Amino acid sequence: MALAPAAGAETAASWIAYHNVNASAHVERVKRLKEQGYRPITVNVSDGERYAAVWVKDGSSDEWGMWQSMSPNGFQRRFDAGLREGVQPVSISATGSGDSTVFTAIFAKQRGKFFVKTNLTADGFAEANKKAYGGGLALTSVDVYGTPGDVRYVGVWSTNTGGAWAYSSGKSRQAHEAYFNARKKQGYRPVQVATGPDGTYTAIWRKDGKKPWAHYVDMSSSGFQKRFNDLKAKGLAPVSVNAEGGKYAAVWE
Repeated sequence: MALAPAAGAETAASWIAYHNVNASAHVERVKRLKEQGYRPITVNVSDGERYAAVWVKDGSSDEWGMWQSMSPNGFQRRFDAGLREGVQPVSISATGSGDSTVFTAIFAKQRGKFFVKTNLTADGFAEANKKAYGGGLALTSVDVYGTPGDVRYVGVWSTNTGGAWAYSSGKSRQAHEAYFNARKKQGYRPVQVATGPDGTYTAIWRKDGKKPWAHYVDMSSSGFQKRFNDLKAKGLAPVSVNAEGGKYAAVWE
């Protein structure tokens, strides 16, 4: 859909990314990559429990854990246990609806205030963002799930350390593109984009001056792989990968 200038791209930390793997294959990859010293920065579950994730090896000693295949109650139990352990969700994704919703999440030790909300309607999501703006927090993880007729949001709002931010939600491809063009002129860029079960897009935007970066939506699995290969050759790595209904959205840096 849209590409920011990629000239002069530099390869940062060692990274590995994958998508469209089943639950058992994902468990194996998590085990292997953890043993190799990688840590996950984003995870996504979609479409009958298919997983995508991005991992980096940057020498970080941060404590983290990743959980998958959680029911709504299972995620709540994991969240409560995380609070006791001093860790919090940094990336949450969900697919499905009602009691059949499946959650996956990365938890890590971080400082600062935060709050997490699941099963939000569009109005509830807007209210949570309003609360975050007023409290000096920022939306740092978002996903959209449910059904086309009953869309739900899950988000993490954390202490804002990155300057100006904004969000958009429930936009068609055309509306998302128009919003992208308007925000880009103001110096903003998308840092996360989520595809909803109704085919709409929800995004987190930052005004951080970072270059280069790239952003594409409405990709098939094979289309995402082609973008992945093309941008890897230019030194860009994915930092956000999201899918629903077989359509992918991603951001590279």
